[in-house]
Amino acid sequence: MNFNPIRRSPLKPKPRNTKAPAPWHAPRVRLDSTGMARLRSEAFARSGGICECGREECQKLPERLRRVTWYDGHLHHIVSRARGGSDEISNVAFVKRECHYILTGTLQWTGFRKAKELED
Repeated sequence: MNFNPIRRSPLKPKPRNTKAPAPWHAPRVRLDSTGMARLRSEAFARSGGICECGREECQKLPERLRRVTWYDGHLHHIVSRARGGSDEISNVAFVKRECHYILTGTLQWTGFRKAKELED
């Protein structure tokens, strides 16, 4: 135990939470920047340059309007990382910028317009 002269009682270390994750939960995969670049490449190759959002409005468009390039496409997590989603190819989709804004809403860290403004 550590001794602090200002405190009357010695400091006690907090017990560590050693609870193991539930066996039915798959472990989360968190990738670094090189891993995310590789994941983005795999998702783009899988998409074949076509938006994978799955929205009805987007699926009704002709293929030439659903095209997405490497530079203007976004990597969309189906189950977001904040909700326990993993950085795996089965959990991501390569989508157009407009579709990504509609699926996730306006990103808070950017200055882009809202999805409703993009639809007009």
